[in-house]
Parts: sequence; C-alpha cells; structure tokens
Amino acid sequence: TTISSSVEVDASSKTIGLNGSTSAFTIPSGHTVDTCLVFYNGICMVPTDDYTVSGTTLTMTFTPVSGSDIVIRYLPK
Repeated sequence: TTISSSVEVDASSKTIGLNGSTSAFTIPSGHTVDTCLVFYNGICMVPTDDYTVSGTTLTMTFTPVSGSDIVIRYLPK
C-alpha cells in the first residue's frame, strides 16, 4: 500500500478471538508501541493508554470481553 510517493507500508496483521480472561498476547520480536496498531472490535486503541509492548508481549490495560476481537497490525520496524 502506498501512502505517499516515497513511503511504502508492508504491514502484516494478526486477529485474536478473546475468551474474557486474557489481556496479554505474544507478538513477533522487535516490535514496539510505535510499530503496532491495535484495534479492539474495530476501534483503534491508543498506545500506552490502552496497550503496552514489552519484548514479545503486548498487554492491554483492560481485560477484553469474551467474544470480542483484537486485530494487531504490525508496521515495518
């Protein structure tokens, strides 16, 4: 996807179905809050307010309800 004439974005994503008791998820190494976009039921979450990243763990600041979805988009590092 081309954002401008000089920036290419090659983002991959992961969709997670939730069970109502998990708030921490494993992500590929090398990512930070600056290279992860997190969507909860289609709503874009705010880095550090709604989620944090440490190593290979993305942790939501709340416990998502059962049956909801999280989509994590990984931006180039």
